[in-house]
Amino acid sequence: MHLFIAEKPELGKAIAQVIGVAEKKSGYITCHNGDIVSWCFGHLLSLTDPEDHNPDAGRWNMESLPLCWPIKHKPIQDKSAQIKLIETLAGKASEIIHAGDPDDEGQLLVDELLEYIGNTKPVKRILINDLNPRIIDKALNNLRDNKEFYGLYQSALARSVADQLYGYNLTRAYTLAGRQKGLDQLLSVGRVQTPI
Repeated sequence: MHLFIAEKPELGKAIAQVIGVAEKKSGYITCHNGDIVSWCFGHLLSLTDPEDHNPDAGRWNMESLPLCWPIKHKPIQDKSAQIKLIETLAGKASEIIHAGDPDDEGQLLVDELLEYIGNTKPVKRILINDLNPRIIDKALNNLRDNKEFYGLYQSALARSVADQLYGYNLTRAYTLAGRQKGLDQLLSVGRVQTPI
């Protein structure tokens, strides 16, 4: 059995329609050929926070900067059930089909989930950028090895980690410096938000 993991429910349902829907279940669809299609709801995981590794990181002071902590993921609060469902389905599958969007964020979204659940099954990549059944059918016949996209995953992960480190450290540094000058507000700093 192949398990398709789509980035969003709409894409998962479109893939299942092309393969042939047998039964719709909560969080996944079984197909006539025995394959199963499930999906994420955008990111199911987030990077851990410094406090997840060291409770003292919750206290803001200049002496603790720069903050640095292991790169790990944790479930987003309301998405644990979908993670557990995908983990169970992946355990029954002979092969996983990664159906994240064909960009770096889509690659990251499914790859980080597969890594988090400890997947050891072979993974293929399907590239779909349109919900048109003809395009999906063509993509189903052109699966690629997901290993080809490892660099894209690493690039997106590096950006995500850099954004988090930058935001945490500079927000704390600017806020603490502002407090020394009499400001009583959070000075939020972000790689994207600050220039804009």
